[in-house]
Amino acid sequence: MHWNPKSKLSIISIFLLTLISFVPNRVSGQVIIKGKVIYQKDATPAASANISLLHEKQATFSNKDGYFSISINNIKSNDTLLITSVGYESLRIPVSAALLKKEFVLREQVKNLESVTVFNRAVLGSTVETVGYFRSWNTKRTGGEIGRTFKLPYKKYKIDKVRFKVANFCDTCLLRLHIRQVTGEGEPGEELLKDSISITINKLMLNGKIPEFDISEYDLTFKENELFVSIEVLNCSTRPKETCSFSFAGTEKGAYIYKSTGNGEWQITDDYTLYLKLFLRY
Repeated sequence: MHWNPKSKLSIISIFLLTLISFVPNRVSGQVIIKGKVIYQKDATPAASANISLLHEKQATFSNKDGYFSISINNIKSNDTLLITSVGYESLRIPVSAALLKKEFVLREQVKNLESVTVFNRAVLGSTVETVGYFRSWNTKRTGGEIGRTFKLPYKKYKIDKVRFKVANFCDTCLLRLHIRQVTGEGEPGEELLKDSISITINKLMLNGKIPEFDISEYDLTFKENELFVSIEVLNCSTRPKETCSFSFAGTEKGAYIYKSTGNGEWQITDDYTLYLKLFLRY
């Protein structure tokens, strides 16, 4: 039997063309995942769904028609695309599979009625509203976080809202909430949130509207007697030639803990604490 070199070349060409067809939107070293998020129950668009990558500090939201696009600078084969929407189960898809999908379906979350046993309400954290300090923060995604430790006098409780104060001179900033355990050494520890919870805030001053993460629909229950609550700036954007700066505010003497990058060391500052309020049910 004689092997035809032209046949071998044709097989290789077909293989390469097939491989290329499965690597969409690769531009200048970037890979772009895009598609449409819909609700399973009625196939309607899932507007404002949160889309993020677990191992990269990148996130975005779906538009009013459910469409989104998120670029990956350094694709990792073990990374996961996470899509969340209040009242629906989180959708986790390996990046390799997400690249091939055009539609992402969210299932309605089934409520666990046994876990809803809290009725009293409380507010913990900052008690002074007048700003006495502000801490400027990097507007480019670095993986850094800034927050403070809370002592919880309850055996079991739910967090409905996390309120904070900032001065945002950018057009928009995308922020992500973190709730962590506190280690025996008093440092921030393991992340307790299973979902990526983010909000977008528009340009506002320190004395303007007070932003907050409303997470009541997630129905999150905690039992820790100490929590570290922090905020990560995912991305800020503004129009060309305009200033883009962002600051967190403090109103009382105390301490806050921060790290400037995702793999940086935690540092503590004990001049002014960060303005943060937790709205609880217990």
